[in-house]
Amino acid sequence: MDTEKNTAAMNFDDIIGDAGVSRRTFLARAGMMGMGVAGLAALAGCGNAAANDAASDESSNEASKSASSEWVDVGKSDDLMQKVLQESEVTGDLPLDDGTFIPAVYVRMRNRINRIGRGIGSMPADGTSYDMIKYLWSEEDAEHYLEMPLHKYFTAGDYAAVSGRSEEECSKILEDQADRCLIWRVRRGGLPFYVLMPYINGFWEFNELKAYYSGVEGSVAEFDMQGIKGADPHDTSGFDTTFPLFRSYPIGVDVVEGDALAPFHDWRALIKRNSMITVSPCQCRTMWEALGVPYNESHPHRTCLSLGEMAEYFIENGIGEQITQDEAISIVEDIIDHGMVVESICAKDADIICACHCESCGNLIAYRACNGQAACANYYSAYLLNYDKDACIACGSCVERCPMHSITLGDDGVCIMDDACVRCGQCVAVCPAKARILKVNPNYPELPTDYVDCNRYFAKDRMQRGQLVDFVEGELTAKPAAVQA
Repeated sequence: MDTEKNTAAMNFDDIIGDAGVSRRTFLARAGMMGMGVAGLAALAGCGNAAANDAASDESSNEASKSASSEWVDVGKSDDLMQKVLQESEVTGDLPLDDGTFIPAVYVRMRNRINRIGRGIGSMPADGTSYDMIKYLWSEEDAEHYLEMPLHKYFTAGDYAAVSGRSEEECSKILEDQADRCLIWRVRRGGLPFYVLMPYINGFWEFNELKAYYSGVEGSVAEFDMQGIKGADPHDTSGFDTTFPLFRSYPIGVDVVEGDALAPFHDWRALIKRNSMITVSPCQCRTMWEALGVPYNESHPHRTCLSLGEMAEYFIENGIGEQITQDEAISIVEDIIDHGMVVESICAKDADIICACHCESCGNLIAYRACNGQAACANYYSAYLLNYDKDACIACGSCVERCPMHSITLGDDGVCIMDDACVRCGQCVAVCPAKARILKVNPNYPELPTDYVDCNRYFAKDRMQRGQLVDFVEGELTAKPAAVQA
């Protein structure tokens, strides 16, 4: 393998090539892939840290966390959720340098969206940071949206109680926004429940898929060019949370010590728990194609799986194709054969599975670019990678296979692993000397339960880290607190 490949994978200009997409435009569009500002800064050229073994990294971070007496268990903190729900009100429009202004309802809506999941950043870069919100929601839509309960399942009756509208009117409003992929809907016992979705993974992906399945030429590119990301230099929410937005799975039981997978970390079991499954095209690769950004086209495109209630929503909205469990398993086996990473939304009962690689996935492109230097690095996977240098025969098979380009061979023939490793086990599967094995991380924290719980967890985690603040009357409501743990 060319030893310069690792550097090339992290070089911004090599990524965009001769596609005719400007550096600024690509960064803005790439932010839609869930990179966050930290990931975007990484793409712009952050340096590498010294290579460290994954196990030693995990231990040092645990020691740091233990030393912080103020750090609380995010998953069990009701106080943090109350702080999340205390959104600032905005009474005035936002004037821009060019003389135009953003209506106050959109400024407040941006603050609301920033309080769901990984948010969108507190400080908007410029007027284009509101393009996607205005593209998807009219001002009337936004007023309705701002009346809806935050971080909970709610019915038309619940919405009527807080909005003062009739339940019939509320039902029409909710169904309209759910059908337009602006809010999420599930049906339980014949009764529809609704939830406000995050930007990522949520209304961006679902609306891009609506554009894709519409069959209208240019509609995907038109949507993907809508701006939304912020430019607050204090906002490091891209990867600086306890968990990543998407976590990796071992590719199979054979790459794990003792041939035993940790609970909720078996992608086959996750698929078999769900009878309703859909497949959709990868939203990252769909965007690259629409914007003319080169990527590794050898990677499969029809790879994103939705499960259970999420799959039902995809079918209702025409943004996914229903498949069987066996078909879903075959899709994942194929992406593994292509040397990719199996990932899912970061929850026990995950409802979204995707196929990722640092040459074609926006999330992993950014994680590769910043060499995994972020709070979530320790818990990107529930496993640690053990490497026996004495058993290693320096054949280079692992170097060739690694989907993160995280392994190099030193002059002494010993493998060097950097911090972008996501412990997928691809290197374990191809090692002829059995010098590598994944081992369960005994300190891995408890995962959020489902999609809604996952979004609550991220919001509380960001609140505790000082990343969740509002933009009011041209100013941030508070300076971000020092990040802990």
